Amino acid sequence: MMGGPRDLLVRYREGDPDALDQLIAEMGPRLKGFFIRQGAQGSTAEDLVQDVFVRVLNSVQGYRPAGRLDAYLLRIARNLWIDSRRKKRPISIGENLPDSEAPQEGPVAAAERKDRAVILRQLLAQCDPMTRELLELAVLQRLPYQEVSSILGVPVGTVKSRVFYSLRRLRDSASSLDPSREGEDS
Repeated sequence: MMGGPRDLLVRYREGDPDALDQLIAEMGPRLKGFFIRQGAQGSTAEDLVQDVFVRVLNSVQGYRPAGRLDAYLLRIARNLWIDSRRKKRPISIGENLPDSEAPQEGPVAAAERKDRAVILRQLLAQCDPMTRELLELAVLQRLPYQEVSSILGVPVGTVKSRVFYSLRRLRDSASSLDPSREGEDS
């Protein structure tokens, strides 16, 4: 989702109403997942996603595409999340991630995937907010390290090393929590 001539916000600003629908369809679930993984409950996450799009629409005339559109939206989402925490809204780690279209899988595979997701959510919930946010942007949202660096306001090298060491700690923690991985080498 790069900025440029095919940028959905530019297309919307130029009169293409389908561009906004496409943007909401593509980014809505990602933004909701971002908020849930940061600690918002489902309904709060949905409200925050709406707030992101309201802010985008209110500033669409001044929007200048520079970099990735998804990074732009995630920067807005991050700022809204920080604002909501400052207002001391009650939050708790969400139990459900946004729905996604998954290929049909057997009951054993589905149970194993659910177990891994539960373990990952538990581990992420134990991380400090900065680490959780870093992993959300770099790993779960798959933003380039340069964009993560820009959003978080830290050098790219710091992003790289923090992601590396955070993933190592998560992997080590996950192996100690998952009895099915006993005896496996990473």
